[in-house]
Amino acid sequence: MEDVFRHIEEHQQEAIEDLVRLCRLPSVSAEGRAIEETAELVSEMLQSLGFRTRILPKAGGQPVVYGELTGASTEKTLLFYNHYDVQPAEPLDLWSSPPFEPALRDDKLYGRGVCDNKGNIAARLAVIRAFQAVRGQVPLSLKFCIEGDEEIGSPGIEPFVEEQRQLLAADACLWEGGGVNWQGQPQITLGAKGLLYLELEA
Repeated sequence: MEDVFRHIEEHQQEAIEDLVRLCRLPSVSAEGRAIEETAELVSEMLQSLGFRTRILPKAGGQPVVYGELTGASTEKTLLFYNHYDVQPAEPLDLWSSPPFEPALRDDKLYGRGVCDNKGNIAARLAVIRAFQAVRGQVPLSLKFCIEGDEEIGSPGIEPFVEEQRQLLAADACLWEGGGVNWQGQPQITLGAKGLLYLELEA
């Protein structure tokens, strides 16, 4: 895997440019802004890596970008779930730079959607691009299901998944995010339940 990691590192600027393109679109699902344009851009980005894509309507919600790519092995298929919508950026006066004009400061990119969830989309595309560059293709078949209204509760997602269960069929699915623990080790969350509200006083 060292060759893949090296390619990702050497081509980091390309991933950043992908992320900037995504974050310039104010795809605020609560306001219905830039949804179609963002879905089209995500579809184009997948197509540039050889994915066959479709933009699917979702009753009661925003369109879903679907993509599939045949890998070196067709025995296993991995499905990625992501979303291309973001939360509203208000209050704007709390931003150091315009939220939909991504800015690089101290080696960090600032803008609405950089972390949740456009950064994850750009990162996954960077990994796929690296595999294709150094290994010729990805080791297994891949699918993407990228919705446009996760930030408002994913209306219509359950009937959509039921209706598209054959299309979305896979051996495993990775949810939108990931992270590292306090030791810097990557983590994969297997589930989440409930909410916790805290009020801190200092």
